[in-house]
Amino acid sequence: MKPAAEFDAILALTDVAPGCPANLARQISLGLRGTPEGDALCELVFIAGAVDQTAAAKATVCGAREPLLENIRQQLIAWFKDPGFRFSVPLAKPPTAFQARLRDSLLAMPSGTTCTYGELAKQLQSAPRAIGQALGSNSLPLIVPCHRVISAGKNRLTGFNHTSDGVMLELKAWLLAREATGLNLYA
Repeated sequence: MKPAAEFDAILALTDVAPGCPANLARQISLGLRGTPEGDALCELVFIAGAVDQTAAAKATVCGAREPLLENIRQQLIAWFKDPGFRFSVPLAKPPTAFQARLRDSLLAMPSGTTCTYGELAKQLQSAPRAIGQALGSNSLPLIVPCHRVISAGKNRLTGFNHTSDGVMLELKAWLLAREATGLNLYA
């Protein structure tokens, strides 16, 4: 995990999803980083564990000064309010052609749907393990919805964010459940 100083802003999950489960609220933050030019988002990652609250407190101040960060914050609030919301944040270009194809496939998946690693691998003419590794390294989860990819086996939630248990898997399960039910956190 990157130190807080490597992000342009850090948001507590409750900053954008006030109705999230208490166990996730205590353990998850979002790290945001824009391109050096400040014209696109290159990273929006889930951070598990304790985050320096002084770094997290700067997120709102930083967002007020930085239009891109404030735009991202507002769009995250809109997505957590309505999982059918489509992000329109400018995104940095993926580093490889494969990651660009993977991103395009994930962005085309409607909210509330899932596919398996194998199905996605077949679509991209790749291997399920390569898909899993690329998804685990997704620098824009939520916006590029890698949580919608599941295993074909009995344990369908096999991993998220390069972890196979704990709070990240709980986060994946919650994201999938709220998309499937259209759960409105503001109702």
